[in-house]
Amino acid sequence: MKPLEILINTKPLFFTPDNKLIVSKANKVYLRECDGSLSFLFSFFETRLNRFLSFFSLLFRMKRLGVMTGISIEDDYFFTYGKKIHRYNSKSEELIEEYSFNKGRGPLQFCSIEKIKGFDKSVCFGEYFGNHSRTPVKIYQRTDSGEWKSPFQFKHGEINHVHALIPDIYNQCVWILVGDFEHSAAIYKATNNFEKVELIIQGEQCYRACVAFPTKDGLLYATDTQLEPNSVRMLVEKNGKWVSKKLFDINGSCIYGCELDDYYIFSTSTEPCSKPTNKIYALLDNQPGPGIIKNKSDIVSYSKTQRTFDILMSKEKDIYPFRIFQFGTIMFPAGKNTKNLLFAYNVGSKTNDLSTEIYKI
Repeated sequence: MKPLEILINTKPLFFTPDNKLIVSKANKVYLRECDGSLSFLFSFFETRLNRFLSFFSLLFRMKRLGVMTGISIEDDYFFTYGKKIHRYNSKSEELIEEYSFNKGRGPLQFCSIEKIKGFDKSVCFGEYFGNHSRTPVKIYQRTDSGEWKSPFQFKHGEINHVHALIPDIYNQCVWILVGDFEHSAAIYKATNNFEKVELIIQGEQCYRACVAFPTKDGLLYATDTQLEPNSVRMLVEKNGKWVSKKLFDINGSCIYGCELDDYYIFSTSTEPCSKPTNKIYALLDNQPGPGIIKNKSDIVSYSKTQRTFDILMSKEKDIYPFRIFQFGTIMFPAGKNTKNLLFAYNVGSKTNDLSTEIYKI
């Protein structure tokens, strides 16, 4: 499948409520109109050194420069940049720094909660950092006054970090996807503004996930492990017990996904083994872990109507080490796209690295 268009050095971040796309180029943020034209919104402050490094793709990847992730709720746009959360109001055109991270660089993704019984309309995220010792991990929720408060905290020893929060209109809950190893690979269910958080399933790598979509049939999700083969699965409740059923085998760990009008989209990543023999080898390692079948990233679609899977395309990983220059992966903008137009951002690929390919599905 060939792309309709390639947006060089452009990262798609999220869709606005009126289905326009917010994109970034290094520290600059734009609104992409329906005709493809870009309207400049603002720039994040960046040092001269980092602005210079942004011209070199490998240094850009090594320094983890640019906007990490973002989301919109009504007129407010939220971004993580430079270990901080920034809010941009599209009406007042005001950019405000709201929160600084003490651990890690920010969440893997934001969550926008709307129309879930017992939950305030809000933006939330779970803490995401290495945390091999399993220190307490918090979930944060933004209040109407603009404060980021923690309504729930995982206890010491429970999990490594939070991958995603998934609002579910069918079960009127928020699923909490956590990782990574042993009992920390798990899925929790939250209700009533996180006052009640119950463990649903845990203890196996097939319960470790970053991407999930609530459906009438159950929770459709893909596994995220470099240790063993991965798959797309369905979490369903049967006779009061939750069961995870395998639907489709995939090439590698799934960290990113998105929803189109008629499809759910997953991408696979290439990443190294979790237990390197020494620090030097860890930095220079460019061999995928045992759970990665081929050193490439696939885009996998699931048809909502036909309930079938298809591998749309693949991107081969470049030769550069995973930990220094990032995993090989394909990212997508947050929010529901009301069309079947897919914006796929490549990282660590041999072709169109750090650029977005647009496909008509």
